Amino acid sequence: MLKNNSFWDFYWETRLQPMENLGKRAAILSASRLIRSLSEQKPHPLRLLELGCGEGQVIGTLLDAHSQVCSIRESVGVDYNPVSITNCRRDFPGMTCVQGDFTKAELLNSLGKFDLVILVNALHEVFSDSFSPELGEVDVPVAKQNVETAFARAVNCISPGGWVVLFDGLEPSGDPNRNVSVRFYDERGFLNFNSFVQQYHPFKITYGKTSDPFVVTLSQRDFTRYITKSIFLGKQLWKTEQLESYQYFTEEEFDKLFSLQELKIKEFRKLTMNEGKWHDVVEILTPEYTFPDEHILILAQK
Repeated sequence: MLKNNSFWDFYWETRLQPMENLGKRAAILSASRLIRSLSEQKPHPLRLLELGCGEGQVIGTLLDAHSQVCSIRESVGVDYNPVSITNCRRDFPGMTCVQGDFTKAELLNSLGKFDLVILVNALHEVFSDSFSPELGEVDVPVAKQNVETAFARAVNCISPGGWVVLFDGLEPSGDPNRNVSVRFYDERGFLNFNSFVQQYHPFKITYGKTSDPFVVTLSQRDFTRYITKSIFLGKQLWKTEQLESYQYFTEEEFDKLFSLQELKIKEFRKLTMNEGKWHDVVEILTPEYTFPDEHILILAQK
């Protein structure tokens, strides 16, 4: 395998250009560097497992690039969506694609152990599935417990000395009910915000009006969900994205989650995906408050 970093920089720049999802891009780049490092330490082809793999964009792309050091046949992608799994099998033949719920211990126990377990935008779906009709929104204590259980079961799939790569939403630290005042630059921006408020499902989004029709006040929690989700308004993906909250754990809660599983965090990065866009749409009026880092990337070893 070529070990020249400039080669891989060029390879991924070319390969990942069509991907609009910057989260997947960040996860793929970090996982690629990790695979190249592991390949020099392991005497056997690496086994990869992606939970919530969708159509296989992450694990399939990594296996294609690193076929010399990864076992494609013994690597597995799991997703509950039958259409996604069908497309994964079509686009990445040779890889094992399993339709099923990765939160189920029986399913995971049947798969064996892996050198690298990948969770990209997967655990927030576990969190969002804990929607309570009685509350009219996600039951947060139940949802967080379900995430902890699902993560523990995923970690059980890692071989001794193996790794996990997690990319997902990040809940900003501090008081989630802190008020944030913002001004939309034009009517279109405000109307899109109002559409988001009406259509977003996991939580009730509320805001206060002011004498300026383009200025509103809302909680830090609701503002973070607005900037991470409303980019999908009017797109095909909105049918599913409006049902999910990317945010579920703060930085401190992620750290505790990994500590409980005795995982050693080697890389911990907070990221923002669309800050450039938001500067053209909305202005934050609250002093000393800025656009939050709404995503997190963690690499940890068992």
